[in-house]
Amino acid sequence: MNKIPVNETVSYLLSRICKAHRNRANELLATLDLHAGQELLLQQIHQQEGITLNELTCGMCVSAVTVTRTVERLEKNGFLKKIRCMADQRSVRVYLTEKGKKAVESVTEKMWEELEKETVANLSTEERLLLKRLMMQVLKNLS
Repeated sequence: MNKIPVNETVSYLLSRICKAHRNRANELLATLDLHAGQELLLQQIHQQEGITLNELTCGMCVSAVTVTRTVERLEKNGFLKKIRCMADQRSVRVYLTEKGKKAVESVTEKMWEELEKETVANLSTEERLLLKRLMMQVLKNLS
């Protein structure tokens, strides 16, 4: 049986697509002084103002260390503020600042919209629907 060269496999193509998508997202996010992943955390906080770090960790499906570091960087850059919970002094709640709210708005209305346009450019509506369905199946296969 003939083996398919690695660079001709679906997995290889998928890894190249992911890298290109992340690089383009980083370019767009850099205009907002953000890095990939930070915008998702800001959106999570926007959806649930006053969320705890533990809730963020569960909601983002990343490690507690990753959430803590990201929150610290975003706080340092003025996107959010941490407030110790009055009922439980061990718990910290996170809130967006005005800068954070504007960033979420820009990410939602501009950055992701632009990235989506670029990602599916030159695909028909049917092709977009098929691509989405196939990608959802691939994700299910790997989860």
